[in-house]
Amino acid sequence: MSFVPRSLFTTDALPERDRFEAWRALFSAHDLDADPHGFAGRIETTLVGSMALRVMNAAPQAPARTRSQIRRDGQDGFVLHLSRHPFHVETDRGEVAVPAGAISLNDLSQPYRRSRVPETDSLILAFPRSSVAAVLPDEDALHGLILNGGAGRLLADHMRSLAAHSDAIATIDAAHIAQATLHMVAACARPSLEGAARAAAPLDAARLRAAKRLMRGNLCTPLRIDTVARELGLSRSHLYRLFEPEGGVARYLARQRLAAVRAALDDPLERRSIGEIGEAYGFGSSALLSRAFRQAYGLSPRDYRAFARGT
Repeated sequence: MSFVPRSLFTTDALPERDRFEAWRALFSAHDLDADPHGFAGRIETTLVGSMALRVMNAAPQAPARTRSQIRRDGQDGFVLHLSRHPFHVETDRGEVAVPAGAISLNDLSQPYRRSRVPETDSLILAFPRSSVAAVLPDEDALHGLILNGGAGRLLADHMRSLAAHSDAIATIDAAHIAQATLHMVAACARPSLEGAARAAAPLDAARLRAAKRLMRGNLCTPLRIDTVARELGLSRSHLYRLFEPEGGVARYLARQRLAAVRAALDDPLERRSIGEIGEAYGFGSSALLSRAFRQAYGLSPRDYRAFARGT
């Protein structure tokens, strides 16, 4: 009887100065953040049909998939990570906490970053996209899911059992075991996908309200998108998606600044000139303000002020 292929990589036999570089070369698809001093790592890989099972022990590290790496290597698949330590994962949807013993699921074609934690008998399952898509047609929505609770614990137990008996998996059984594991992943992920979809709308509505409050409170301040996103704990792309119904972030902000200018022109106690009001709200020239104001309200700022004051 033949058994599935297994391999071992360890830094133990390497000079200390070369260990982290050798480890980083092994994981070239990721940007690894770790302390090179005293670094050590060991990873056992078992190929079970289309699935790769890995057991990792390593010094604290924080792997990330960046957009430049994704463009460069074109790797396309899914990775499930089971750690004994709690950590955080940041994706375009924001940052989520992953409790110890929960499983994080990430799409290698999308960016993400994990916080730095030790790898203590961490278990990793890797699948090609085609295999996952065959059991979960909405696989694009899987990125960033956390599999926890009863179903997640069942899958975690299955991963531990696979690791414990990896040396006894016969080649003839490999494809069936990989397929059974995929179906278990699908069964665990589907409720999370449905729950994420149900939670997304109210959560994003609350985030949009918070972003609008922040912007309205800083109309007289040059406001960078990065600053708004960081303040709300969102990625730039997530913030852009929230404002799509508003025509985009820039258009929303421009409308609010025009509304603030109009409110100032309505105020009979306002003594600033139109140019000073426009400058206060980010309009660099009177011509720019006049053009935008007329487009929004059908009058020039001067005519609007005259009309509002009955002159």
